[in-house]
Amino acid sequence: MLKKKMLAVAAATAAFALVASGCSSAPSAEANGEKTLSFNTGEPKSLVASKDAGSQLAMAMCANLMEVNVETQKYEPLAAKSVTSDDAKTWKIALQDGWTFQDGTPVTANSFADAWNKTATGTNAWQGNAYFTTFEGYKELNPTDGSKPSTDKLSGVKVIDDKNLEVTLTAANADFPMVLSSNALCPLPAVAFSDPEGYEANPISNGPYKFVSWNHNVDIVLEKWDGFKGAQGFSGGADKLVGKIYTAVDAAYTDMVAGNLDMIRAVPAPMITKAKKDLGEESVYPMSIGSAQQTLQFPEYVEELKNPDLRSAISMSIDRESIAASLLEGNATASDALVPPSLASYKKDSCEACTFDPVKAKALLEKAGGFDGTLNIEFGGTTYTQLVQAIAKQIEDNLGIKVQMKPMLGTELEAKRNNKELEGAVFGGWGWAYKSPDQFLSQYETGGDGNATTGYSNPAVDKLIKQARGTMDEAKAATLYAAAEAEIMKDMPSLPLFIPADPGIHSKCAVMNDSQGDLQYYRAGYAC
Repeated sequence: MLKKKMLAVAAATAAFALVASGCSSAPSAEANGEKTLSFNTGEPKSLVASKDAGSQLAMAMCANLMEVNVETQKYEPLAAKSVTSDDAKTWKIALQDGWTFQDGTPVTANSFADAWNKTATGTNAWQGNAYFTTFEGYKELNPTDGSKPSTDKLSGVKVIDDKNLEVTLTAANADFPMVLSSNALCPLPAVAFSDPEGYEANPISNGPYKFVSWNHNVDIVLEKWDGFKGAQGFSGGADKLVGKIYTAVDAAYTDMVAGNLDMIRAVPAPMITKAKKDLGEESVYPMSIGSAQQTLQFPEYVEELKNPDLRSAISMSIDRESIAASLLEGNATASDALVPPSLASYKKDSCEACTFDPVKAKALLEKAGGFDGTLNIEFGGTTYTQLVQAIAKQIEDNLGIKVQMKPMLGTELEAKRNNKELEGAVFGGWGWAYKSPDQFLSQYETGGDGNATTGYSNPAVDKLIKQARGTMDEAKAATLYAAAEAEIMKDMPSLPLFIPADPGIHSKCAVMNDSQGDLQYYRAGYAC
């Protein structure tokens, strides 16, 4: 019998010095000896990380068990001392010694277990709930028949003592250490449970920045916490961070040009070109890794779109290269796979139908029996209107199919998706929470994360993804994920379109840093 490989990560000790280059007067230049950087944000739903798992503000206040060090770009223990398993199903977590919350209370195993139980309980409706679906006991906390949970604790989470936890998953998952870097798994101090309303107004966590004030619809202020014990690779160079609240990125850009804002992330392509003229080439921060993808997905219950030949015809009618070069002004690349090239399972041209070929597209359309009626393309918001318009025009011009664009509020699109009321193809983007092919391919696993859009189900795919997720051999896992992708592409439930560059723009005082393709404001260095 082969001896199973031990998967273990131990705490790094090397410190990291943030690079600072360039200096000039700016809105954030030192005032009274205080280094302040400002960034754009929307009005948050909450500053509690488990309630708003994607919040940049919550990220700044939370130190996860694991995190990406921006110097090494590798996942390393942070609040954890070690995370180990010999089967990828049962995990032992040891905490760092001497860590506290910003109010001085100690960070213990219960700080994590209590927070996870609260987040995993469906009736609480916390956004981070979905991160616990693979924990043993999740189903008991989320009954599907409308009844109340029979328990208030995840059976798969055991507190051994103040410094040690054990987590048991429903199935092996070699990515679990990376899952522990997610905001949804942040710890909570006792006051979050004894005075939830007070905690919501004045959140306390264990990260590099602490809460100061929230002037609703105006700004949120955070300041550096001297008690943070993590290396500088997990923090930033500002003494104070100001999240300025905007309803549109255009207003934020106007403020930046006026010298009143330091950082904007995920900037639209036309704005990048404008920034190079208005603020200089050096104002643009190019991302080091592509971690997102834009697709056109087909709900399985829309009968007129089920034929794989029709889907392939639509795909081959779209000139991705031309759109990337012209409309997107070189700030995106054409996608030819269901995963971005930065992942180990990526196979060039795994999507054969992603190659522009209008002649073959027409032949495939004829093979599929043609298409009567109108192809609806639904999407949320207005940011991508021009892009969807360009895609729609190419489908119309190259296939002769009538296309109707259907923009709507993101909340409306989400409701239609959840209620299986989508009426056509759906344009959207998807990015990873951690670097793994599973983050993209689970959309095509029965009941997987993101599967609500297509509802795609294929037992062969499910089996391959489960096998890949469970192996601790990275090369073998990549091969299994690639095999799963090949099976998925036979049915074409999704058309890969573009890998957006998602660059940011910044003032001369802000030295931006990205974490595995995610530009994080609180990691910025200070250069003035």
